[in-house]
Amino acid sequence: MPSKFRLALGLALVLGLSSLAARAQDAKVGPKTDPSVERMRKDIFFLAGDDCEGRGLGTLGLDLAAQYIAVQFSRTGLKPGGVNGTYFQPFPFATGAQQDGESTLVITGPDNKTLTLKQGVDFQVVGTSAPGKRSAPLVFVGYGVTAKGIAYDDYAGIDVKGKVVVALRRVPRFADAERPFDGANKDALASQESKQSRAELHQAAAVILVNDASELPKDGLVAFAVTKGLSTLSTPYVHVKRKVIDEILQAATGSDLSATEKAIDNDLKPRSKALTGWTANLDVKIKRNEIPVKNVLGVLEGKGPLANETVIVGSHYDHLGYGGGAGGTKAKGKATYYGADDNGSGTTSVMELARRFAAKKDREGRRLVFMTFTAEEMGLVGSRHYTNVAPLFPLKDTVAMFNMDMVGRLIDEPNGAKSKLYIEGADTAKNFDDLVTKSNPGFDIVKKTTSVFFRSDQANFYAQKVPVLFFWTSFHADYHKPSDTPDKINLVGMKKVVDYAEIVIDDLRSAPKRPEYVLVTLPKAGGGGGGGPKGKVTLGIQPDYDFEGKGILIKDVPKGGAADLAGIKKGDIIVEIAGKAIADFDNYRVAMAMQKVGTTIEIKILRDKKEMTLKLSLK
Repeated sequence: MPSKFRLALGLALVLGLSSLAARAQDAKVGPKTDPSVERMRKDIFFLAGDDCEGRGLGTLGLDLAAQYIAVQFSRTGLKPGGVNGTYFQPFPFATGAQQDGESTLVITGPDNKTLTLKQGVDFQVVGTSAPGKRSAPLVFVGYGVTAKGIAYDDYAGIDVKGKVVVALRRVPRFADAERPFDGANKDALASQESKQSRAELHQAAAVILVNDASELPKDGLVAFAVTKGLSTLSTPYVHVKRKVIDEILQAATGSDLSATEKAIDNDLKPRSKALTGWTANLDVKIKRNEIPVKNVLGVLEGKGPLANETVIVGSHYDHLGYGGGAGGTKAKGKATYYGADDNGSGTTSVMELARRFAAKKDREGRRLVFMTFTAEEMGLVGSRHYTNVAPLFPLKDTVAMFNMDMVGRLIDEPNGAKSKLYIEGADTAKNFDDLVTKSNPGFDIVKKTTSVFFRSDQANFYAQKVPVLFFWTSFHADYHKPSDTPDKINLVGMKKVVDYAEIVIDDLRSAPKRPEYVLVTLPKAGGGGGGGPKGKVTLGIQPDYDFEGKGILIKDVPKGGAADLAGIKKGDIIVEIAGKAIADFDNYRVAMAMQKVGTTIEIKILRDKKEMTLKLSLK
């Protein structure tokens, strides 16, 4: 079937299903209420309905959701912001890989020196590698890191286009107590995929990874493996033993790896340099399994002196399908994870904001790009593809990213008390704290930046020195469960969040001065809450992320979970897990990572200031 015909058929199907969903909801709710609420009702009941299959990767439902969003952008009057005149930014999502024969690597140097390396002995293919042959000069790029927040860039002033880059693992001072890269999302910068995507962004021909001094054993090799959830990149990528690169670096620069690494760590100044006379001849033989996925983008162009600057308004539209993973189809008896709040609510809000801004007459100011990301549930993959591989609008001219993820469960407080709204990132630009305060229409705002910051798409923009704001209404007992259904969404509350977001975004769009980025030392990604396919081991609790004391304060205990069965109650404070003291979410994350499903552990809690020890069977 021709692709244009398939697209037209898909759009027609989406429009038909959308119309049916709208009529069904009209019948349920009776007389019309607020037009904005009704629009959002129709959107979320479609996105979190049976036809979208939980919007899991590899399902027809995810594609239907993408088509639906594109149709709404088009109807609203947004221009296509994707590739080739479409609303889509497609890319392949890697679900696995197999070696397809023996890969080879031969490095030649001055005076016909030849190093013939053997796969599995001297080098190994990294699981995210692309197949292909490359023959090109070698360039040493230090740690292969660009951390804009602290003005560190191994690629500054060095031409790597068409070259094979050699990069150390991790980041400078990775194992030291003083870690200047923490605020720049150290773990993301240090990842193997980050090295590859950064090299690809600079048009390198291939990447050679070498262990840094913190890796033990220093001359070991990574095992060939593919972690599901990584975006597929087009650069061949291998891991080479340290002793091989040590010899080359010493011959080319007069300084070995150890000395070079210590020099970088000492003054945080890159030591990138072309390794003159050295060439790599690489042939990577790998076969990858991929699923085609796509981000969805619609654009309202700017007008006036700020027209070339961009504000991103984003959310992720994917969810867990039939229980997580990629490439899944419905199995007999398997439940649908509808994802109404996570993140049908954010996606619905982005579409509603697009309608509102498109309707504004004589609109001046910055370009607004409304973007819904795919594969967030698999590790923020869609937004990482945009920021690290293929930004469609220059990041240097992107002044802010506004993200919404789980904004559909605003709690209506009794006796006229203000409802609580969580805002993260208010400290990532000098004026953001004042902006969200002066724009507040009446929420009890919690502006604390928590470990949740790294669990949604704004994190990838912040790592690129783009100031960010993130609105959400906190976790709940239905998080990552089939019970996250659209009938539980507080639509009136969601409209209030959108009303607030509109005020903030309008300021970001029109303020004469762009937000001034601030480097913040952010907490690491912490342990999860109520469980679900994202985590292998769960306690079955909802933590209180506002708690300032030591330990983990329990906000809610879903019925039937491990914590509930063990007798843990709302208001308890976890202070120890399996003999490990728990002072904060970092301790919690580490302790839970050590546990195994099916085992029984002891947990110490404080209840009414009295210490208790309970036995808990992990699920």
